[in-house]
Amino acid sequence: MLERNLKKDERCKKLIEECKSYFIERAYQLENQFYSAFYVQCAESTAADGYEVFLETPMEHNYFRANLAKLDETAMMRFYKLAAIHHTIRMVRRRKKEMLWENIKEGLFKVYDLTENEKEMVDILQRCAFLYQTGFQELFIKTTARYIFGHKVLSAFSFAFIGNFWYNSYSSFMGSFVGYVPFRVRMERAMGE
Repeated sequence: MLERNLKKDERCKKLIEECKSYFIERAYQLENQFYSAFYVQCAESTAADGYEVFLETPMEHNYFRANLAKLDETAMMRFYKLAAIHHTIRMVRRRKKEMLWENIKEGLFKVYDLTENEKEMVDILQRCAFLYQTGFQELFIKTTARYIFGHKVLSAFSFAFIGNFWYNSYSSFMGSFVGYVPFRVRMERAMGE
């Protein structure tokens, strides 16, 4: 049993690192410095989140760790994509005066190589976040379970865990993204390109 868990853990670490490298490389290809830095930090932050929820938080109701056996390359890529989608939508919703959704959306689609179905999912989530803010968290939690692991039904514990995870993920991501260089300064530097 211990050996099987080690194999799952090692496979998970490999998936986290491969996905992180893949998305960072794509993010560096963006011409806009702000979007590039945003998505590089997003991939770094998502890797840290992946280590935490898949490997380092052995809680009874940790939804992600409970599904570690189902984790494959597709699921991990989707985990990274959802983090980028979530963080992009929340950041733009909070900073509507400084950011235009249509502009950053192009960067999101390019870095994360979204399919047409994924782009439709992003548009639905974005509209929900901007027009029906209170329903966004619930929709995003359900989308997470369905998109990553194919679950249509969640227990109350899993629902709460996923919601808390995304809240904390965004908070720590933004804390690291603007920790040394304030948001306004990052935007001004990007505009001065």
